[in-house]
Amino acid sequence: MRSTSINMIFTAKKIAESGQAALFSVALIPVILLAVLFVFNTGQQTAVKLKTQNAADAAAFSAMQMEARELNFIAYTNRAMVANQVAIGQTISLVSWGRYINSLGVNIRNVGNFAQIIPGVGSIIATITNAIAQSTNVLNQSIETASNVLLPALDLADSALSGSQEAYHLANGVFDPGGGNNHPGGAMTAVAEQVVKLNDANGQLNTIIMATNLSSYFKNRGNLLQRWGGDKEQAQNRMASMINASRDGFTSTRNNLPTPLLPVKSGNLYVTGWEFRRAGGSEIAKTSEGKFVWSGMDTLSLHVWARKGIILGGKKWIEIPLGYGASQTGNGSNFSYPGQYLEKSSTPQTVFPSTVRTVNLPAYQDSRSQNAQGSNIAAFKNPGEQDSTGASMRSVGGDATRFSAGGISRYWDFNRNSPQLKDANGDPADVMPSYVVVVEHDRQNVRDASNALGIKQSAQDKTNISLAQDNPGKHIRSMAKAQAFFRRPASLWQRADAYDERANLFSPFWEARLVDLNARERSLYATLLGLQ
Repeated sequence: MRSTSINMIFTAKKIAESGQAALFSVALIPVILLAVLFVFNTGQQTAVKLKTQNAADAAAFSAMQMEARELNFIAYTNRAMVANQVAIGQTISLVSWGRYINSLGVNIRNVGNFAQIIPGVGSIIATITNAIAQSTNVLNQSIETASNVLLPALDLADSALSGSQEAYHLANGVFDPGGGNNHPGGAMTAVAEQVVKLNDANGQLNTIIMATNLSSYFKNRGNLLQRWGGDKEQAQNRMASMINASRDGFTSTRNNLPTPLLPVKSGNLYVTGWEFRRAGGSEIAKTSEGKFVWSGMDTLSLHVWARKGIILGGKKWIEIPLGYGASQTGNGSNFSYPGQYLEKSSTPQTVFPSTVRTVNLPAYQDSRSQNAQGSNIAAFKNPGEQDSTGASMRSVGGDATRFSAGGISRYWDFNRNSPQLKDANGDPADVMPSYVVVVEHDRQNVRDASNALGIKQSAQDKTNISLAQDNPGKHIRSMAKAQAFFRRPASLWQRADAYDERANLFSPFWEARLVDLNARERSLYATLLGLQ
């Protein structure tokens, strides 16, 4: 009996202990459930937050990619306009050279006709010189015909390049292309909105921040980036300097072209002697009317000298012009072929503002001094402009063409008088305006325990296991800021002068980058969103 009682006591104790554990487990289940639901809700909110942040980063970056593409497009078209102007210079050079060759052939033929009086060989010489004259005439006519087609085409290309910059700029920042976009602001805003939808279907750009940012962005951008860089005269001088620096060897100087007569000279005979002088070149320069004109001249003259005294005295020179030709665009003005032309250029920008060099340079490789009479004949025979077939283009206004712009079409550049640029020591990369977006996702569209698992709770329930969805004004927001910047990779494209290249609109090395918002910007946008 005693043994049986003891066993019953132990059995009762075991049963009691098992019941206590079950009660504890039952009490813990709601806590575990609430924790799981809390983790689920928090995870959903975090996932949406990451999605909106990715959407904001992608939208801001993509908008600045559009800006970087425009800046690169301006750089490409600016370089293309330089190349186009060089092509105009090459054409003018060919026309001048063709006329020079033709006149030389005519003069050789005249000598040959005079040589016919020489018995035996006179007729042979005349035949050869006539053939030379015919060949040079055919060559000159071919060049003239080609130039009449080429120069108007180059003028149209210049106008198209200039106009394309205007169209791109307007499309990027002024006109809304439509397609369901909610806000004006051009292609930049359209791309930002589309990228938001691609990254977060329920996300959208905050309209208050977008309107504020666009106003500030385009104001700062307009102060920094302008037609002609804000100063037409400086811009045209700068472009003319770059054009002249980009000339090929044939356009810039033709003094050293192979000429069989040049080595034929008398040497020092003391009493008399002779030598042949060849000069020629082309450049773009400003006239007294303020218009930029391409002009070229080519001359070849025989210079004979004799002593002024029988034994003593200086040399008296006589010039006999042999070949002469000239050509110029004229731009609708009467243009006299000068002996010098004024050029303004800038040294590499090691400091800002850069040093501007203004100098008078000899025109046409000093043809006026070397062969004065030949130069006068060339100018007299070719007073008119070569590309007169492009005269109809002058009716186009607004500096849209090379003619209406005074010889150099308008282009976009940085305003070098901008206070922002001066504060940045002349480097636009340091003061490029930033583009800020705020992407917001309505909390009603966030999945939580209530709408995903169907768990309902009464109004009296103080334990809130779902996200705050009762207020439609509540959003999950993310902010991002981006900027266009310039970087020329020295390891791939090293400059010949070894300088680090400042940001400019003639080199297409513009990219986009994300940047951090500073404390002032965060405070400003928080105020606009009513978070303070």
